[in-house]
Amino acid sequence: MKDSIIILKGSDIVRWAIVGFGSISKNRFLPALRQAGGTLVSVVTSHPEMIKMDGVKVVTEVTHLKDVDVVYIATPNALHKDQTIECAKRGINVFCEKPIGMNAKEAYEMAEFCDKAGVTLGVAYMGRFNSYNILAKNIIKSDELGEIGIIKASFSFVNTERNKWRYDPSLSGGGAIMDIGIHLINTLRFMLGSNVIELESINDNLNYAVDQNAASIMKFSNGSIALVDASFNTYPSVSFEFRGDKGMMYVMDTLFQDYMGRVIVSKNGAFQLRDYIDKNPYVLEIEDMENAVKNHTKPATDGWEAFEDMKVVDAWYESAKADKKVRIEWK
Repeated sequence: MKDSIIILKGSDIVRWAIVGFGSISKNRFLPALRQAGGTLVSVVTSHPEMIKMDGVKVVTEVTHLKDVDVVYIATPNALHKDQTIECAKRGINVFCEKPIGMNAKEAYEMAEFCDKAGVTLGVAYMGRFNSYNILAKNIIKSDELGEIGIIKASFSFVNTERNKWRYDPSLSGGGAIMDIGIHLINTLRFMLGSNVIELESINDNLNYAVDQNAASIMKFSNGSIALVDASFNTYPSVSFEFRGDKGMMYVMDTLFQDYMGRVIVSKNGAFQLRDYIDKNPYVLEIEDMENAVKNHTKPATDGWEAFEDMKVVDAWYESAKADKKVRIEWK
């Protein structure tokens, strides 16, 4: 099943390829890879004439990749599954942009195939590496806020590129929920260490083919209730509010592509700004994936973790479509 491109034989260098050379690859991933000291050896793109980089082989198909240890896949969502499986067949590890696939079924099949092929599958949730999100998780875990009862979580921006692939459901699988709502789901599960067990949702497409404004009330296994919304049509905002029986905490701006954030804790009538800044999250996620590949360990968010996120996405769409509460089964 695997050929001569099995990773790291006699070398500590991880050889990267980029599959899909759009804005996220050019403006975020590639600069972070350079900052991390990573080695780019190949790019897969449908427009090879537009890429000129010394020492980088440009090809048009995943099947043309050679001498590569790990690929970063940043193509439309509908292509993730087939490209991931093709790479896994060739013994290449995969670092896939979120969402991992079009639905939970695809995510499961991708994670299962990579396991059987013996390759590492990581998913690019850069929010996992934002220092303010990590700080917020540690504050919740410390019990400083007490038992978390109510949460509000929002991610929105005005998407002006409405003729792009994200507005084609056959390529995207959905709109605001798939693109940014997935970040809220993953981040809440990360911060709380808890899973969504049931939800009830309402979406509005605003006459587009995919959801523009979407909201869901989610109950977590720890008893917390979260009001979660995602929007392609409102002013840019990322915000979390955690209300416990001892205090409350605001977490802001931690999922934007530009690295930033704020954590504010409110207790006893006083507000405290908590600051903590580490490396660029895109650099940290690359370093984490390289470490997983080198040491045959799990990345921070692997394929199975992404599968669990997609269960919640599927339930969100199901609930809105059927106008009913949906329970989520966890194994």
